[in-house]
Amino acid sequence: MSAVRRILIADDDAEVRDTLAEFFATAYRDCVVETVADGAAAVAAVRRAPPTLVLLDIEMPGLDGVAALRQIRALAAGVPVIMVTGNESTRVAGDVIGLGAFSYLPKPVRLAYLHHIVASILERGP
Repeated sequence: MSAVRRILIADDDAEVRDTLAEFFATAYRDCVVETVADGAAAVAAVRRAPPTLVLLDIEMPGLDGVAALRQIRALAAGVPVIMVTGNESTRVAGDVIGLGAFSYLPKPVRLAYLHHIVASILERGP
């Protein structure tokens, strides 16, 4: 019996969280989706049980996505993290990839592209 695949979505924008959660609930029915509103809650969720995949907003109040990414890498180095942000700076993209993010997506998120990335992550397994 295979383990349950969990997807963690961390974004301070409730509309973005809801849209992404609905996308995953529809496209990946075999995955459990958890949403949180900030970086500290994302780190706590990873600490409780490392997910299969994390979508992490970069710009959040309190513990931002970059700081959360550093902590998540320390807790669960093998968990793929896709960074999501409204900031389209190539410097920011390079920074988060350098810190170990699997990929970087600008907002608004193109769901077809997200589906492609997530499918490749989930197909390769743990």
